[in-house]
Amino acid sequence: MHVSFLAWISAARLRTLPLAMAGVGMGNLIHLGKSGFSGLIMLLSILTSIFLQVLSNFANDLGDSEHGADNEERKGPSRMVQSGRISKDSMKKAVLVFVLLSLATGLILLWLAFHNNIRGGIPLLLAGICSISAAWFYTNGSKPYGYMALGDVAVFIFFGMLAVLGSAWLQRQEFNLNFLLPAFSMGFWSTAVLNLNNMRDVKSDEKAGKKTIPLILGPKSSADYHVFLVVAGGVSLLVFGYQESALWTAGALPGFFIMLRTLAVVKSDQEVQTLDSLLKPQALGTFLAVLGMMVFRLIQLL
Repeated sequence: MHVSFLAWISAARLRTLPLAMAGVGMGNLIHLGKSGFSGLIMLLSILTSIFLQVLSNFANDLGDSEHGADNEERKGPSRMVQSGRISKDSMKKAVLVFVLLSLATGLILLWLAFHNNIRGGIPLLLAGICSISAAWFYTNGSKPYGYMALGDVAVFIFFGMLAVLGSAWLQRQEFNLNFLLPAFSMGFWSTAVLNLNNMRDVKSDEKAGKKTIPLILGPKSSADYHVFLVVAGGVSLLVFGYQESALWTAGALPGFFIMLRTLAVVKSDQEVQTLDSLLKPQALGTFLAVLGMMVFRLIQLL
């Protein structure tokens, strides 16, 4: 029983959860301190993002084992279905459980935000269904899109655009073009995590027939791509802070500096172990950037 519990914890890939929370946290942060802001909506939106991320991790564990990406060439953390520690049937049931959990908290969110205007919540309901579908079809199905070099696009959309703009819309049904900038920022930084992951797994992915951006670009251009993603995320947030006179965005600097430290390393050393070690600072830096902004905003409101 103890081993089984540890296997599920490993399959959930807890180190990916801060990144999942970052985009939703950014969306709520946009409206923090404004009239009508709901702490309950913020907490439920973060919980929903956690459920969706665990769902995605379970689905990816299952899909990669079936399509061969989790082979002996893979150097990342051990996958539970491929190793035999969790059966395919058990993993499928776990995916279903987290689909239901995501739907449950998502529907509660929609009711809290739109109970006076049910139609207004329909676009977000459809977006939520798309998120669940995207989590499954990333590595599952006859033609998983994660095997067709579309993972970066999906991460940018779901971790950036949808996470930020969707959670901001739940708080206050208002939008201006400047809101796109923090969405871009979270999208760029989240995609940088995937890029490092794919750079690390390039050999095993090639063997499995899994197309990724690093496999297409090659080592040097993949490193340049990583630099672009990190810097573009920082510039997007800087422009947002200037346009909105949002001094609290300065709280992102510590997290951003952590991400910047990965740039020189990825340009000079692309050993598998090195790339794997860079995943944590990139993901954690993104989360700490949002947390830092949250702290600065709360201090500003005192």
